[in-house]
Amino acid sequence: MAIRILIILLIGITSSCRLIDQPEKIPSFIHIEDISFSITNSLQGTQSEKITDAWVYVDGNLEGVYELPSTLPLHYEGNHDIRIYAGIKKNGISADREKYPFYTSYSENVNLVPDSIIEINPEVYYEDNLYIWIEDFEDPQARFSPFINSDADITIINSPSNEIFEGKAGAINMNASNFYCELRTDVLEFNNFPTNLNIPAYIEMNYSCNFPFAIGILHKDASVPAYQKQPIMTLYPTSEDTLDTWNKTYLFISDATNFYTSASEFDLYIAVSNSQGNDDIKIRLDNFKVIYRQ
Repeated sequence: MAIRILIILLIGITSSCRLIDQPEKIPSFIHIEDISFSITNSLQGTQSEKITDAWVYVDGNLEGVYELPSTLPLHYEGNHDIRIYAGIKKNGISADREKYPFYTSYSENVNLVPDSIIEINPEVYYEDNLYIWIEDFEDPQARFSPFINSDADITIINSPSNEIFEGKAGAINMNASNFYCELRTDVLEFNNFPTNLNIPAYIEMNYSCNFPFAIGILHKDASVPAYQKQPIMTLYPTSEDTLDTWNKTYLFISDATNFYTSASEFDLYIAVSNSQGNDDIKIRLDNFKVIYRQ
């Protein structure tokens, strides 16, 4: 009896050692340097993008979200479907990253080899059936107009080179005598903004500035005679002196419109408050897009 118990214990110990000592499976690797974005027609505006992350799926399963560029391990080998979505910083916030809903995904069947690195070069485009409103400041007249309480306006410039991004740019200049600038759109299609957080609408925009400015929505329903304002985001200086640093941001309109489900009219505004009487305020805008699904 004692011999039988000893044999059972030895078998158990041996089996456990085999389970513990099994070598780890060597992963396969893929490398993604960046994700390129291209337009498919001129009505989509600029090809400027700020894709920061890759959302990687293998055979439909999310493997992770990786900041680009990245070399990532995958515990697979052989042929597998790799699908990659372009990720952004929503509202420019590093802690709020998501798949940009208006870019297509990229798919490739890849033969994964353990301990080997395979480079993937994803390309994405805009989805079909998107409404895209564009102000690229290439026309003689800007599509933003000063509100009645504004003592500054927006102009269109094509120089100096460090103050333009692509072609021409919208320029807001203020000095100590300018206390407030408010610019508004007047676009009928903006009345179709979604009022549900689960239905996305975004502003894409390139900007350079040495002073903070705000972007928000205007909303109105039958109970109020005039537009009310709801800010989306305040954007902070990209540089203190020269304007040679440009940024790209994706602002989530639905963060603001979801509070106003009864609103029948929407528009956008840009506001600069110079309550301290600062001099030489410069804000430059380009490639302003409003995008939502039709």
